[in-house]
Amino acid sequence: MITVADLMVTNLATLEADSSLAAAKELMHDKNIRNLPIVNQSGECIGMLTQREYLRYAFYLVSQFGTQQLAKKEEQTPVSKVMNKDILTIEPGVSLDTAAEFFIENKYGCLPVVENNKLLGILTPVDFVKLAHKMLLEKNQ
Repeated sequence: MITVADLMVTNLATLEADSSLAAAKELMHDKNIRNLPIVNQSGECIGMLTQREYLRYAFYLVSQFGTQQLAKKEEQTPVSKVMNKDILTIEPGVSLDTAAEFFIENKYGCLPVVENNKLLGILTPVDFVKLAHKMLLEKNQ
């Protein structure tokens, strides 16, 4: 049985909840990622900051303070104020077909992979597209 552990990405960029929104924006830009796990000092996943949540809050900041104040307000805003704390996670031993069904039925951009509350990796629909592409290439050889 192929499991989540076989497909998940383990080379993760993470931040802690007291990091600034500016730091999160820079990290997401530099790593070209849309989903940023937020962890505590023990490595437990306590939330997620998505590109969508960041943009929603950035638009709010602009509407309240104007574009000139955006960078300053992002520096002053902790990630904990913007991140989603009510997240679903998945364990590494779950079968890939179960994980695929979850993504098909729900509009989630990622699932943090945790074991004993520790963040081990992340699984996204893009990981399934990469797997399908690899299988198609192998089939055509």
